[in-house]
Amino acid sequence: MAPASAEPRPTRAQAQKKLTQLNEEMDKKVEQYNQLNEKLKIAKKKLDGASKAIKQEEATFEQQRSKIAQMAADAYKNGESTDVTGFVGSGNPQAVLDQAAVFSHLSQERSSQLTQFLATAQRLRREQAVAKAAYDEVKTKSDELKKQKKELDARVEKQEALVRRLGGATSSGGVGGTYNGPASGPARAALNFAYAQKGKPYSYGAEGPGSYDCSGLTMKAWAAAGVNITRTTNSQWAATKRVAKSNLQPGDLVFFRGLGHVGLYVGGGQMIHAPSTGKTVQVVSITSGYYLSNYYGAGRP
Repeated sequence: MAPASAEPRPTRAQAQKKLTQLNEEMDKKVEQYNQLNEKLKIAKKKLDGASKAIKQEEATFEQQRSKIAQMAADAYKNGESTDVTGFVGSGNPQAVLDQAAVFSHLSQERSSQLTQFLATAQRLRREQAVAKAAYDEVKTKSDELKKQKKELDARVEKQEALVRRLGGATSSGGVGGTYNGPASGPARAALNFAYAQKGKPYSYGAEGPGSYDCSGLTMKAWAAAGVNITRTTNSQWAATKRVAKSNLQPGDLVFFRGLGHVGLYVGGGQMIHAPSTGKTVQVVSITSGYYLSNYYGAGRP
């Protein structure tokens, strides 16, 4: 039997190509993750709002329950019923609903107040269920995507290590830098912020101050200039004005791979961006190589 041959060692170019593919896949996951996180924030806000409203309804519930308790006591005294007093001691709306048949023993002139009481109890449960279900649905999707990203991140880091062993470039240098270009006003403020983040590591879902993903960096940079450009690459594209590549100005957002990646144009055919796992915030050229071939478009806040 012939001995099994070892898998041939990839060349540096092959390893780098696979790393690029993994990073592109990661960018897609990161964008999905960021979009879900924004939805999760909205769902959480709605859940908190519903909880606040529920507390107000609980107060109304207690007021109405007290009225019903008195009505039940009066009915009992007047001989109208002998089994209505048990339900009024419960502070649980569902317990009241489960015993709703008891209400039939009360006189018809009280039906309006009883209807109001039931409506409050029903609304209380409905709002709790709808808000919680919406939040749980988004949270489940977010948690699953986070798990997928973690697995993909491990593959990226392994590939990064292989590229380094084969003599590929690694990130180096200290943190911080100064923008010395021609931008002015809000654009200069945004670039000053971005340059101060140079050397900080990329981390998906991160918005600083210790690390950033691509849209997290651009969002925070323009926020430092007093401009809200939203959180994800897709929403940043939608929130900005289209700019021709020939008319790029420092501070413009430049997008790549079908809105899979974004950076800040700094002038001279370069951008500052948070690249991918294993790398740091850095300035690169967009007039040649990978970023030239994957250029998508630009937007001006």
